[in-house]
Amino acid sequence: MLVFLGVSVVALLVLAALGQADLPAPERHTFICTADGSLWPYLVQPTAAGPEAICINLYGHYSDHRQGMDVTLFDGFYLHQRVECLARNWLYVCPWYDGNSWMGWIAESGMVDLIALLRETGPGLPVYLVRGSMGGSSALVFGVRRPDLVDGLALRCPAGDIERYHAYAAASDDPTLQNIADAIRIHYTADGHALAEELRARSALHNAEQLTMPLHICHGASDELIPVEATRALVARLRKLGRPVEYIEIPDGGHDSPVASTEEWGDVLDFIARAGLGRS
Repeated sequence: MLVFLGVSVVALLVLAALGQADLPAPERHTFICTADGSLWPYLVQPTAAGPEAICINLYGHYSDHRQGMDVTLFDGFYLHQRVECLARNWLYVCPWYDGNSWMGWIAESGMVDLIALLRETGPGLPVYLVRGSMGGSSALVFGVRRPDLVDGLALRCPAGDIERYHAYAAASDDPTLQNIADAIRIHYTADGHALAEELRARSALHNAEQLTMPLHICHGASDELIPVEATRALVARLRKLGRPVEYIEIPDGGHDSPVASTEEWGDVLDFIARAGLGRS
């Protein structure tokens, strides 16, 4: 049974009591992705007892699965995230998902493999996907593609419409945006898949009805790396559909503003867990 009242208070007490060195050491595991036979690593922060949920953190562009265990990044965000999961007795998992994939079809297949593997430790455990930028965008794509496997999404500065975002990045002179556009194209067209069809099929805005799970989204109003307009449109569409969604927009906030936010993260996790009860 999940209990939410006072969990963030418990997390704060745990955070105060724990030094960084006292967090459980991440365990390294691997599995074979059935789509292409590649070996995928993932890190797990174990729970003290049998886990009550699974929280999967997806890393950002230019990073890898180790990002989510690094307690020094983003003003200690991952320290807070790890402590919040520890206080809730949630299994905290940080997988590699096919490089800078933006949740292309191989990454999607590997995530299905991973969730099946993780649920062997607790059949029916709720699964929450979290994090921002490419990680938030990829979590959103996976929610569209496999809503049956996701019980809640907590997203920071995601691309609400990957189709529109690819066009924006491809048209830019910015080297980072050019790299992102190339990465999306490469991963979405792997093994002969058509780019236009993949972009449309993976667009949250164009497939919003698939997003049946609760979503908590935060975006900076002045984000130039992933502009906010598609997120606003997605949130409006989800609200029209009657979906459980909470949206925070940071006035004048840039790309990293919501990514580095830590104070309310316990409330965010409480929301997606409460609103998602009964889905698994």
